[in-house]
Amino acid sequence: MVDQSTDTVTANALQRFHADPRLRYVASTTKGLGIARNIGLQLARSPFVAFTDDDCRVPSNWLQSIESELTREPRAAVVFCNVVAGPHDKSAGFIPAYQRRQRAVVRTFWAKCRARGIGAGMAVRRDLVLAMGGFDEALGAGGRFPSAEDADLALRAIVHGWYVVETPATYVIHDGFRTWSEARELAARDWEGLGAAYIKPLKAGYWRAGIVLFYELLVPAFIEPLWPLLRLQRPRGLGRLVALIRGCVRGLAVPIDSEHLVYQLATLPAVAE
Repeated sequence: MVDQSTDTVTANALQRFHADPRLRYVASTTKGLGIARNIGLQLARSPFVAFTDDDCRVPSNWLQSIESELTREPRAAVVFCNVVAGPHDKSAGFIPAYQRRQRAVVRTFWAKCRARGIGAGMAVRRDLVLAMGGFDEALGAGGRFPSAEDADLALRAIVHGWYVVETPATYVIHDGFRTWSEARELAARDWEGLGAAYIKPLKAGYWRAGIVLFYELLVPAFIEPLWPLLRLQRPRGLGRLVALIRGCVRGLAVPIDSEHLVYQLATLPAVAE
């Protein structure tokens, strides 16, 4: 447990588990999901490391199922499981989720276009991910680009010749409810993060990876929002395109480590709070 809180609420809540050798509590003054996940990776003792979010619940066999998937596919660097929305009032809002009916082993950039697993249900092969430079600490909640650290890691794995597995063999239950009024802000954050993530391989000369960014620009960000026009309805979701392009432009302005395809945090400008 890497705790980046500025108070003791989390530490106090975990106090009763401190005697359990399975828990390692680390208080950190860092900020950002990518940094926290890298600290966890570096401290982990297992070859496989699983991640979920603080608003998720997991079944009792979750870790065993993930271990089975990584063992079954030795070239897999990343595994995504299904993320199921918890109970909620659909008239008031939504919960981000992702479900795949059939197992997929993603080996190519084209296959990555249709593989959209999310970090709420995610596991990695520790040595491979550390060799790739870990999570990009500029991406994810609390980072310079506050989303898409999961999609970024998946794409970088494929760039480096490793695989990504998406499996329905297990799941997490996501309770992260958002109101419909929050949807636009969430979409803007997510799509800007995707732009910042997917522009990096092009900056480093991995031109074939450009198919992923081109797909995002053309299909989810442009064609899908225009579908309502066929039913004489108002287009919805064109903000995705704006946010995606904004992420690309902002990403182009920031230097990267071309070997690991991560942004160079030391050169990032300060962001006013």
